Amino acid sequence: MKLSSYLFPFLTAVVGTSSASEVARNRLRSGAETETASNISNEISHDADDAWKQACLVGLRMAKFDFLETERYNEWYTEDSVMQLSQSGTFTGPEEMTEYVDFTRAKFFDYYKRVGKPNYYPISLAEKECVVMIVTNNKMQVNANYGQPACLETTVGFKMQYTVSDLQGNGFNIHRMNLFYSPAVLHTLFADALKGDGVRDFICETILQEKCPLIWEENDLDVESCKLRYDALPSTDEGGYLDEKTTGCRILHSAFAEINPKHCAHMSFIPMKDYKGRTWCQESGGVVPEDLFTEEELLLIEKNAIDMGYDKDAMYKSCNYTAPDSSDMYVTNY
Repeated sequence: MKLSSYLFPFLTAVVGTSSASEVARNRLRSGAETETASNISNEISHDADDAWKQACLVGLRMAKFDFLETERYNEWYTEDSVMQLSQSGTFTGPEEMTEYVDFTRAKFFDYYKRVGKPNYYPISLAEKECVVMIVTNNKMQVNANYGQPACLETTVGFKMQYTVSDLQGNGFNIHRMNLFYSPAVLHTLFADALKGDGVRDFICETILQEKCPLIWEENDLDVESCKLRYDALPSTDEGGYLDEKTTGCRILHSAFAEINPKHCAHMSFIPMKDYKGRTWCQESGGVVPEDLFTEEELLLIEKNAIDMGYDKDAMYKSCNYTAPDSSDMYVTNY
C-alpha cells in the first residue's frame, strides 16, 4: 500500500486552505493601524512553518516510499543514511540496508507480508528535518525446511527522519530509519521458529563450507565440528538480541553472506573483522528500544498492537500455519 491514500488528511489539517502570509502582507500594504510589524512578521513566520510541514508530507507522498521495495533504496537513501534496530545493530548506506531488509525475502520464509493498513504519525515537520513514524502489522510464515512450521503476526514500527529540498516536496532524502520489533517476537522467531537441523545444516554446509571457505579454514572446521559448535551456541535471548554470539545472529547474517561474501566474517565462531573492520555476532551493543524511540512513540506502537488483538507486552500472535501455495508468496507492498 502506497502512502498517497493516507497523507491527504494530514495535508488538510496542517496547512488548511488559505495563506496567512498573504493576508498579513495585504494588511501591511493597506496600512492597518491596529497591526504591528512584529505581529505581521510572526504570522508570516508561522505560515512559513506550515508550508514546510506541507512540504514534508507532500515529499513523502511524491517519493512513493515503500519500506520493502529495496530496489529503490538508492533513490531514498544516501551512503551516509543509517538504519537501526536496537537488537541487531546499525546498517549504513543503501547496499547494507537492502541486504538487511531483504532478510524478509530469504529462503527462511514462505512469505512475509503486511496485514491491514499502516498508521502514520507526524512527529516533527520542519525545514530542518521531517520526522514521521509509521506503524504497521506484518505476517510471516517460516519455511518448514529451515525451521518449525510457524506463522506469526506482529506489530512493527518505523521512525523516519528525512528532509526535502524545497517547498514543493522535491529532494526527498532519508537520513535515519529507526526500526522496532518487539523483543518477544524476535525471540520467538529466531530461538523457537528458526530452529532445527535444516537451518543449522544450511549455515554449516551451504554458507560456511561453500560460500565462506576462508572462514571455514580459519575456524578449523569440518562438517561435524561445525554442527557441534553451532549447536553449542546459545539461542536468541528473551531480549531478542541478534548482534551477539548466538545462533540467531548467524541465522540473520547467513542471508547476507549467501549473496555477498563480504559478510562471511560475521559467520565466524571466533572473532573476525569484516570488510569495514567491524566484528559482528560476538558481543551485543546493548542498545534498547528506548534509545531509538520516546516513551510516547513506544506507547503508540503498543496501542496499535492492542488494537490488532495482540498481547500488550509480546505485541504479536501466532497464526495458523498452512502449506505454501502460489497465492501465499512474498508480498512487497508496505
